[in-house]
Order: sequence, then C-alpha cells, then structure tokens
Amino acid sequence: MSENAIFKLDKKYTSFLFKAIEAAKKSEFVIKHKYDIDHFYISFSHHIKINNGAKCYTIRFYSEEVTQNNWMDIGAGGIVIDDINVDIDMDSGEVISIYASR
Repeated sequence: MSENAIFKLDKKYTSFLFKAIEAAKKSEFVIKHKYDIDHFYISFSHHIKINNGAKCYTIRFYSEEVTQNNWMDIGAGGIVIDDINVDIDMDSGEVISIYASR
C-alpha cells in the first residue's frame, strides 16, 4: 500500500461498501433529514451479525467521528450523532435492512 493511501480495503468487500453507500443515499433517513452522507464517517467492521436468519455485515455512516475519547459523551445532553446503518447479506450481497440507531 502506498504511503499516501488513506486506507486499504480488500477487494472482497468493495461490492458491500458500494451497495451500502447506494442504499444509504436512497434511504428515507437521508432523504427525510436531508443528510449529506458524502460528508459522513464510515465504519465497516469484520463482526458478523445475524439479521432475519442471514449472516450479514453492518456498514455504518456517522455524522461525527466516534473515537475512544468521545464515545461515552454520545447521547442525551452530549454529542449528537446522526447515523445510518446498512445490513448486507454476506452470501447474496443484497441489502437486508437500513436503519438509524435512534
């Protein structure tokens, strides 16, 4: 990886990331609240979740960066973070659900 690269994503995850971005941009959360997810932070964990019996990855979009130093300050009376979560079936690559944390 080049020293100038911001991050490196294994090619087996590329389609998941693109589908999540497309699904999030078209979601009612983004449209209703006029979120500009082009300026959101993205989290893609290797953690496998079960949703409706399907193994899936969850790709999260956050309006503010969540760090070790601020995660305890998120919530009522603290930092307000808008988020959109996209669950994608690991086997079929299809979007299973799109939801916000609150």
